[in-house]
Amino acid sequence: MRGIVHEVKGDLAMVKIQRKEACGECRACFSGMMKTEMDIEAKNLCDAEEGDWVELELQENAFFNAVIVMYGLPFIGFIVGIVLGYFGVPKLIPNISPVLPSLVLGVLGIVLAMLWIHSQNHRWESGKYRPLATKIVEEDEPEMCGA
Repeated sequence: MRGIVHEVKGDLAMVKIQRKEACGECRACFSGMMKTEMDIEAKNLCDAEEGDWVELELQENAFFNAVIVMYGLPFIGFIVGIVLGYFGVPKLIPNISPVLPSLVLGVLGIVLAMLWIHSQNHRWESGKYRPLATKIVEEDEPEMCGA
């Protein structure tokens, strides 16, 4: 992925990137109407200056860890909540349908997981998950797939 540096702060570069989506932008679901530009903070390993185009990389293990945290933990919270609601609540309150309590506890599991993730924000901001600006490139230079 590449973007243009619009500000440099010490060893960090603020880079404007264009998000690439698998969307035809037909606007049927409104996602085609969303802003596709993003500003991200990247570690400036290539000494880029304002106006330079840079190649951005994210360490592979950091990417997978971030995906697991952001998607896996809420999913686990949801499943645990559903199981507790479906099997636990009827034992505590006999003659109750387990459907509604399992839904409520499933949603509560997602909310609790997201609150925990948010409470660990200091961990995510440590720089371990920050993209790296690895080299200066030309604007019209083709991107290599998988590189």
